[in-house]
Amino acid sequence: MKYDAAVIGAGPAGSFAAIGLASLGYRTLLIDPCNKKKVCAGILTAQYVREFETDEVYIERKLKGVKISFRDINGEINYRQAFEYSIDRETYDNFNLNKALSAGSELKKDAVVSLHETDQWIEIKTKKDVVYADYVVIASGVSDLATQFGGLKQYAYCMQQRKDATPDSYFEMDMKTDGYSWVAPKKDYVLTGTSSLIDYPDIPGDKALIPVGGPVERTYFSRVLLAGDAAGFVSPFEGEGIYYARRSGEIAAEVLAGVMSGENNIADYEKRWKNEFDFSTLNVVSDLLADEDVLEKFVREIRDNEGFNEFVENILTKESKDLSPGDISYLLGKIVH
Repeated sequence: MKYDAAVIGAGPAGSFAAIGLASLGYRTLLIDPCNKKKVCAGILTAQYVREFETDEVYIERKLKGVKISFRDINGEINYRQAFEYSIDRETYDNFNLNKALSAGSELKKDAVVSLHETDQWIEIKTKKDVVYADYVVIASGVSDLATQFGGLKQYAYCMQQRKDATPDSYFEMDMKTDGYSWVAPKKDYVLTGTSSLIDYPDIPGDKALIPVGGPVERTYFSRVLLAGDAAGFVSPFEGEGIYYARRSGEIAAEVLAGVMSGENNIADYEKRWKNEFDFSTLNVVSDLLADEDVLEKFVREIRDNEGFNEFVENILTKESKDLSPGDISYLLGKIVH
């Protein structure tokens, strides 16, 4: 059986790619075993909330800001103009998957074993059988499949667990030079997690791999696109990826629809996401915070300097999308010199 497009992975990147393609009338197959729990803090960022509709069915709590700590130094950023949501990630994913099915996408509950790209189509071998598609979107996160197509080679190890504790309305980040720990407040409990660049932290919980290092070198091939975590679309500072996953899935669908209608070529995918996603701001911050002295000054300035506090808020909420030369000088002057 052959499809116009197959989407591997039913997270936000995969579901929104399938929604876009199926709603335009393309025969679309969404492949996911649908048997794995997604390990994720579950935060819809201010940028996500500004640009996309949300639904109360998956929202757990409205967030007022973020608390950032390093050693015994604690800073608090109260959002002035923006807000974020803490969500139930499983409900969010199911909501988006159902939208993909309603748009006309088919769902195959199976795991992909391998892909073989030819001049005419892609052969997709799953655990159960073989299907064919003209094009494929790999949205399966950190996986061997993505790596086969030049996907993610750098990642952090993380552990996450649910705790019965009274939540407040702030996302909490305990910073380290090689990662961070977090507390995500939900409706009546919290999710706590921690990450490491070396190996899984020696604590109980659910395991996951988080992309680090920014986007992979190449995100398109003659019949294959990489989207979401599979492409490394995760903020290097706070580890957020839901916004980038959804939007990259939408862009992938728009580009493939254009390819199949003869209006553009598949290389336009990389041009499109590079035009929309500016990782340079967070890369600058992330690189600086790899030094303990700089990290300590960073959190201290957040605590003590109202102007710097607002500056970091603009970075986190994407109110300032680019760091100008003046902004970079200000940042360096505050936490390096």
